[in-house]
Amino acid sequence: MSAVTLLCADHPLPLYESGSRWTETSSHGGYTVSLERTGFAVRAHEYYRPAVEELDLDLKPCQYELDLRPTEEDAAALRAYLERNCAPGETVELWRLWVGIDRAERVPRFQGKLTDLDLETLRQLDPPPPHRPAPWQCGLTIEI
Repeated sequence: MSAVTLLCADHPLPLYESGSRWTETSSHGGYTVSLERTGFAVRAHEYYRPAVEELDLDLKPCQYELDLRPTEEDAAALRAYLERNCAPGETVELWRLWVGIDRAERVPRFQGKLTDLDLETLRQLDPPPPHRPAPWQCGLTIEI
């Protein structure tokens, strides 16, 4: 049971690695673990593809896994990526999907313009507890 964040488009998009890195630290039971993570990235949709296909959702055909954190930096990186690779008036989809047996059947959908894509938009993809039912999933349609 995992969550995956996808970017879906009507045409192929280039893969992308921002090159930025950040450290995530978590403490529990007297232990602290630090993980170095990569920043914003658009990667091939391979690992979760079979599980996503089993969800039988109507997704745009060209699908990519995103490394995307709810930060202003990642919102700016995503906006810049979409401005470079998509045409004005085109739409893309951002999805946060739960690929597990206890997922809800309904996936809330939202829509907006690329110019409005900001930190608050990214927080819709993964709102912090207790504001979300677990496991949270949603789809965003973004007009370029």
